Amino acid sequence: MTVDRRKFLSVAALVPAALATPSVLQLSSVASAQDAAAKPAKSPVIMRRRIGEIEVFALMDGYGIFPNGMFPSFEVKAGEAAAKLAHVPFDPATFRIGINAYLIKTKDRIIAVDAGAPAGMSPTMGGWANALAAVGVTPEQIDMMFLTHIHVDHVGGLADPKTGNKILTNAPLVVSEAEWKFVHDDGIYAAQSKDFKPLWDISRAKVKPYDGVKSLIQPGAEIAPGLTTVALPGHTPGHLGLRIDSGKESLLIWGDVIHGTAFQFTQPDWSFPLDADQVKAAETRKAILDMVTAEDMMVAGMHLDFPGFGFVERANGAYRFVAAPYDYRA
Repeated sequence: MTVDRRKFLSVAALVPAALATPSVLQLSSVASAQDAAAKPAKSPVIMRRRIGEIEVFALMDGYGIFPNGMFPSFEVKAGEAAAKLAHVPFDPATFRIGINAYLIKTKDRIIAVDAGAPAGMSPTMGGWANALAAVGVTPEQIDMMFLTHIHVDHVGGLADPKTGNKILTNAPLVVSEAEWKFVHDDGIYAAQSKDFKPLWDISRAKVKPYDGVKSLIQPGAEIAPGLTTVALPGHTPGHLGLRIDSGKESLLIWGDVIHGTAFQFTQPDWSFPLDADQVKAAETRKAILDMVTAEDMMVAGMHLDFPGFGFVERANGAYRFVAAPYDYRA
């Protein structure tokens, strides 16, 4: 996907104003995130389920509270109606975004999918490492780190906050070629505001230790048997999902297709300031919602309410998310 720099920069310009609220962390420098105590506020939370012969673990990193104005199209009555349909308590000022990551165990591989947010972003974030430990997996045991994209809330656990060294010593970084080029485009970076650049700095710093062990891929690549990447352009140019197929079961980990569980199923046209291309993001969202509804495919998402496993169905001319039942299989 070719980046329309002018369109992206016009959208990105909205972000600092949208974040200018006491309920949202302001990062003034990379050091402010790295110096913060890397201790999540809560005990680790995980959830396991099977997809055929493959195990998938949801890892709770935490959550953030953001102003409803982060959705440029937000309207109070529509938001309240959407939240009611989603059975989510409605606040006319703010909404909560969960931050999830996933871990996949195949017959002979352990694959991480995203790594949460830096602990320094908020006392309610940064639980990825503890959740990983609760699964019984050490960073050294991970064979591959697959990134849906390189935003700060997806790369937080990749590098040591003090030394900058990589945490996953035996795992190559697998990310789309378009995404890597986008994040390392100095022209786009130079045009960012002083408020937004720190987030970009952190993202770059977290993936830098893996530069020599990265694998840049294209959409549709099979990264392991039964695991195929899916193009999800719009949120970022190289945004990828990961489809898991084993036996008769399937799961689509769709990254950041949805940011607001309470709003965007009922209002799929509502995009997010962090969507590099808001129009394309909405088009992708509706196409994916149509696909998983038609195929009755289970989904998981980094910003769906934890654990994020569920199904999408048609409702009132739009969509509705239905959480998947607990998987009792051993």
